[in-house]
Amino acid sequence: MTDDPSVAESAAKVPRRRRRWVGLLVVFLVLLALGGGGAAAYWQFVDRKDEDPGVTACRSAGFVVRAARGEVVPDDEVQRVGELFQRSTHEDLKSAGVFAAGAVQRVQNPRASPATADFRQFNLAAAVPRLIAACGNHQVTVKG
Repeated sequence: MTDDPSVAESAAKVPRRRRRWVGLLVVFLVLLALGGGGAAAYWQFVDRKDEDPGVTACRSAGFVVRAARGEVVPDDEVQRVGELFQRSTHEDLKSAGVFAAGAVQRVQNPRASPATADFRQFNLAAAVPRLIAACGNHQVTVKG
């Protein structure tokens, strides 16, 4: 054994350097993982940009299910999603979506006659499975 202080000092510096590199490596890996997740989210957004409006509307069509359960949904949401269904190039989505949005509007119309309330509710109940099936044909699950 030697009592040379330079050897002891050099040995103390090695673990500090190693910790610094390990720390930098960990930071790099975390940034790489976050960047990869951000890139995946970006590509998912880019893919949806070219999506049919009816398929986009299916992702927001849960209000139909909620309205059929008796919940009141905002008119602007019904209007926005109904317009997306109207612009769809898929006839099944266009037909089912416009019918469902119209049924929700008729059920929630405060000026409508109370005598036809059961009929309007029946139409809405019929619209729900039709809409779910049409959206399912395009690999979208309608969640209420």
